[in-house]
Amino acid sequence: MDLRETIGSFVDERPEQGDSLTLYRENGRVYLQTWFSDGCHSRDEMAVTQTEHGMRLDDKGGNFFGEFFVMTAAGLEFHNDAGCFYTAPFYREQAEA
Repeated sequence: MDLRETIGSFVDERPEQGDSLTLYRENGRVYLQTWFSDGCHSRDEMAVTQTEHGMRLDDKGGNFFGEFFVMTAAGLEFHNDAGCFYTAPFYREQAEA
């Protein structure tokens, strides 16, 4: 039985957001689970590519806007074709561990 391994937990601190994101590995696959401030959630399987900047994460289901994530030591960066437009920091509890 393969257990879920948390890779990172993040919080979107932008105004009007408050979403929590958890990146984890389960059964050899990597997923990004998002709990939105309204109580809804999503779970997306991610394609992982190691880069010089960190772990790049692309939604295997595709992204209409061409957005992707990069996990760095600072947190989870949100990218589009113009570059990084936001970095969600690690949850405080994880950063202190």
